[in-house]
Amino acid sequence: MRTVVLCATLAALILPSNAGAQSLPLTEAEALARLSPESPRVRAIRAGIDVARADVLAAGRWPNPRVTFDREAVAGVTENMTMVSQALPITGRRGFEVQAASALVDATSSRADEGVRRARADLRLAFAQLVSAQIREREFTASRDRLRGLADVLAKREAAGDAAGFDRLRAEREVIDIDADRAAAATERARAQAAVTGFFADSVDPSRVVAVEVSAMPPALPPVEALVEQGESIRGELLALRKEIEAANLSRSAADRRRVPEPEVVAGTKSSTANGGDIGSVITVHVSLPLFDRNRPERALAEARARQADARVETFRVMLRTEVAALRAAVMERRETADRYRTAAVGGAGQIERIAQVSYDAGERGILELLDAYRTGASARIRQAALDAAVRQAEIELEFVSGWEIPR
Repeated sequence: MRTVVLCATLAALILPSNAGAQSLPLTEAEALARLSPESPRVRAIRAGIDVARADVLAAGRWPNPRVTFDREAVAGVTENMTMVSQALPITGRRGFEVQAASALVDATSSRADEGVRRARADLRLAFAQLVSAQIREREFTASRDRLRGLADVLAKREAAGDAAGFDRLRAEREVIDIDADRAAAATERARAQAAVTGFFADSVDPSRVVAVEVSAMPPALPPVEALVEQGESIRGELLALRKEIEAANLSRSAADRRRVPEPEVVAGTKSSTANGGDIGSVITVHVSLPLFDRNRPERALAEARARQADARVETFRVMLRTEVAALRAAVMERRETADRYRTAAVGGAGQIERIAQVSYDAGERGILELLDAYRTGASARIRQAALDAAVRQAEIELEFVSGWEIPR
């Protein structure tokens, strides 16, 4: 089992350019905690829910009453009519439309949850990239310091006449090359720091962030069937498509209710100056007869949306199974590759460097062979960091696709 590879006490070594700044060590869990509901990303993702809720209010509103005043004057007789009309949505269509809009709100909410899960996965990916960049920068820094110490020793030997000037110059050239690689790794680390802090709700100086990885034995992966079942029960897109099917069916029911006329009741008073004048009442009922418009377009639209959502559900389920199987295989293969490389290459890198140093001091090998040994050891440790990062990236993608949270 590997132990904690980075901690706050190593911040000065990992981030030499920020030695004067106070570091902010964060584990992955602590970084995720900063992706709070107040985060701009989360608020932007969930903003669409309020828009969808407005459609529910629109579907549930009652029609406003109408007030009509009519004045007629003929042959000295004047008649005034004041009437109030009110449409009565009593067919149940309004209730179906409200339920359909509510189902679409649930669909939007499920997609928002999926968006938040995607943001969390992206933050984990950025965190893994930061861990890898820190390891590369740390390894280049350590390699540069070792070679710089070797160059200093060779300079003293050269001054004493025990070493050739070529050895010192070649070692100094290697220091320059390694330091250039370290500078490039520092740039990648700074970019990864900015990517991580871009998810936070609060403003944080990216240069202060130090990724702390707590490594443990990776857990066994569940079988494909279990992962697919978990994904079908938790993936927001699939849940949203099912809600869209429900909304389409409710819209079709609402379209069927449009065939039933909804009455409009008119009530008011009528006054006339004929025969000394008098005031009476007016009551009228208006009903639209569905002779020409039988709401076929609305029903066809609802049925088409239901078929579309159903087809997308089937497509999503097929793609989910394919992605889960591919990502699970990728995780297992990358784990095996990283473990084999750690055992075969990284484990012997230090021994190779020691043997080359002893052989060089004994005069059995030249400076080029010693530098090659140092370069080989550093390359092995850097490649191991890249392999570990690839494993973590595949695990995060599998976690997002399947909805199974890998215990860490």
